[in-house]
Amino acid sequence: MRKLQWLAAGIACCLAFYACPAHACRYNVHEVGFIDTGIDPYWLFVYSSDETATDNTAGSAAVVEGALADTNIRFELVNTGTDANHPAMEFLSSHGIKGFPAAVLVSPDGPSRPLLLPENAQSLGEAVVSALEDVLHSPACRQILEKATSSYGVVLLIEGPDQGANVTARETLMAAIGRIEEQLEFLPKAIARPPEMVVLDQTSLAREEMLLWSLGLKMEDINEPHAAVFYGRGRWIGPLFKADMLNPDHLTELLFVIGADCECGLDHRWLQGTMLPARWDEGLQQKVVESLGFDPESPMVKMEMVSIIRRGMGGFDYPGVPFDYQEIEVGGDVAEPQAEPNVVVTTPGPPPAAPPPGTIRADGGPPPRETEFHILAASLVAMAALVALLSVLVLWRAKKA
Repeated sequence: MRKLQWLAAGIACCLAFYACPAHACRYNVHEVGFIDTGIDPYWLFVYSSDETATDNTAGSAAVVEGALADTNIRFELVNTGTDANHPAMEFLSSHGIKGFPAAVLVSPDGPSRPLLLPENAQSLGEAVVSALEDVLHSPACRQILEKATSSYGVVLLIEGPDQGANVTARETLMAAIGRIEEQLEFLPKAIARPPEMVVLDQTSLAREEMLLWSLGLKMEDINEPHAAVFYGRGRWIGPLFKADMLNPDHLTELLFVIGADCECGLDHRWLQGTMLPARWDEGLQQKVVESLGFDPESPMVKMEMVSIIRRGMGGFDYPGVPFDYQEIEVGGDVAEPQAEPNVVVTTPGPPPAAPPPGTIRADGGPPPRETEFHILAASLVAMAALVALLSVLVLWRAKKA
């Protein structure tokens, strides 16, 4: 009997080691989402010709770099005359751009879009900064970032034209949020507030064109409700939920990943997610510090988190901790943002009774984000089945003995 007890203990230890090779990770997925590893920026390419390069671009790079200092957008100035073989030249042909100066924003997921530069600007730098303000002004995006700083995460609902379908979608999101709220006290590490919901209605779609683009959508694509999950610094995790995929089981399975500990056993490139193109200012960082109880941008904390991510990703180029880091005091007063019209933020009420989340089944060939989501769900189910099988085997051997 004692041998079987040791066998059971050994099996449990092996499974724990397999599921989490870093053993007792100090951080969960939710916390790691608040550091910027620099591996998934947007790129802004500004093009000039030989005729405009001498005078009009003088000092423009410094002006644009300063405007992008607290964003996740990187900048490069391309001279179409001297940099004819630059990789970014392909975006000119793909968008049919022949006049200069010009600017193109490129997502880390691949899509690109030209930016309209105002003609009345005094310099190229001012024109680019003006265009960037239009890019970065997104009331819905700001709401997502504000809510993500102090809660489990955010579920964005993009409503379609059918109000009946929109009501059903809201109920679906609230059901998934309620399930997570019921489990907050049982998480490996406590997260004070459950996920929150941000609703983007039909009247707000026109002004949120950039947000839709970052999700791979256009206004004409919104003929039914869509949902996306964000956490940390506005990181989009998982697929874009719509149609049959938009149900409480699928959303709950994905949301549970955010609260997982020992995240080093999961796919980090997928977990890190594509961040929304946005400003991450000191006010948002202050809220994160107050919510977590520590500053994730502290050099020591950041290096530890990055080492965890590096082990899961097989190494990556990390720019290092900036020398101008400053400690943020916990407990400072941060002004609450004014709610923008037509962007509804909903906090969950009493959680509805619901069965445990089911297993995801893929129909046909899902896009890459859905593929990784299905693989993750299948892995969790397989792990649970293995534990159950080994437990039954141990009990059966013990009964025979």
